[in-house]
Amino acid sequence: MSSKGLEKTLQKLRDSVNNGNYYEAQQMYRTVARRYNKQQKYTDTIRLLHDGAILLFKHKQNGSASDLANYMLETYKMAHLPVNEESLDRVAEILSLFPIAEVGRKAFISNAFRWTKDEGDYTEGDPDLHDFVGTMFFNEKQYSLAEDHLLVGTDHSAELIGKLAYYWAVEENAQWKGIYLARIVFQFLVSKDIHHAILAYKNFIKAGSQPVVADSKVRRAPAEEPTPFHIYADPWLNFTQMLLLTVQRDGKDLFIELKKKYEGLYGNEANFEELVDEIGLAFFNIPKPMKQGNMMQDLMAKLFSGGGGGGNNPLLQLGGASGAAASKPSGEDLD
Repeated sequence: MSSKGLEKTLQKLRDSVNNGNYYEAQQMYRTVARRYNKQQKYTDTIRLLHDGAILLFKHKQNGSASDLANYMLETYKMAHLPVNEESLDRVAEILSLFPIAEVGRKAFISNAFRWTKDEGDYTEGDPDLHDFVGTMFFNEKQYSLAEDHLLVGTDHSAELIGKLAYYWAVEENAQWKGIYLARIVFQFLVSKDIHHAILAYKNFIKAGSQPVVADSKVRRAPAEEPTPFHIYADPWLNFTQMLLLTVQRDGKDLFIELKKKYEGLYGNEANFEELVDEIGLAFFNIPKPMKQGNMMQDLMAKLFSGGGGGGNNPLLQLGGASGAAASKPSGEDLD
């Protein structure tokens, strides 16, 4: 269809929406879009569906608008549309019009990221789109959802996630607010992303007052002059900033010492021990310790599979009453 023909169709559909014929207009949008797609006129389809979704949102026809918006993304994938500023801007414009409670928004976000993974350069999805979605969730105070996106976003995302950690800690009335920051910084460091880890840390500190108990000085590199260094009342802040300093230098011994000093702090928190071990592996090639539970599971698997024979099985070599107890290990043994 010529550009003139497309404009004529668009105007006809706009008139139908503006006259309140919402259902009929939605069905016509889909009918014309299917015809264009069969003819591989994807550019016309995308323009048509984008125009219809925007117009229906403005008329508060959110379900119909959501349907056309998701169909637009289906067409993106059919057309193998490149991820660029223009194609992302359409997604952002539509997403900004979705009401929070509209059920189609979740599908639209999921479909948008699936498209950017397939057609873009990032396995996690486009960072700019993650930044937009993460910022949207942040403004809605959906901090858990925001965090997931901001962790794989842009520099702006890293700055915002630092503030998010502080606001979330305040909202939860946490005794030590720094634990919210630590979880974020550690995840950045597992990926060796020191730049974003530092941005998050600095913006957490800027977001609110952090009680300081002492001032000291630290050498950020062996040859550098000492620089001022705050010691906070919050042990999580102290651990996090010391860890950031350690990974920026050849500090394997310092890391081991730091890990030992703070293991009583992080060791009882879900996933923190694993994150710290991953950081040690990433920066200093320190092997992750074998978990006792894994060793016991291996032994039990050998026992019940009958592999290796009784003479070679450590559990069966215990003998007597001890051997009977070993064949039924206590919960403490499995910890």
